[in-house]
Amino acid sequence: MTPEDGGSVHLARIAWIQVALLPLGAGAWLLLRSWRAALVFAAGGAASILFWHLHRWVVGGMLTPSVRRRWVFAFLVLAKLALIVLLLRGMMVCFPTEVLPFVAGILLFSVSIILEAFWLILRPD
Repeated sequence: MTPEDGGSVHLARIAWIQVALLPLGAGAWLLLRSWRAALVFAAGGAASILFWHLHRWVVGGMLTPSVRRRWVFAFLVLAKLALIVLLLRGMMVCFPTEVLPFVAGILLFSVSIILEAFWLILRPD
């Protein structure tokens, strides 16, 4: 996406919300559970941020008039989903008792999208 694209401002704001929520969530898991839960949450949150940036790149690549490029980026979307599944599976095998903090970290992107939606409700300009 180009800098003058209106949607890129929202995508960047969602990324910054994720970055802001990561230390807050890790601190909460540290206080409520353990250092291991905080570490697993931070790993899930970092993966969420990386997946979000990958998503921004893939969506930006799909916005092209070339049908061939759209298909390539559509397959990259499937590869991204497979990568998420592999990461979730690997973390559940390595840290079976810390599944909840990891999944909460992965869901940072969902929470940041919801917070951006509330921001747009309060400030629609």
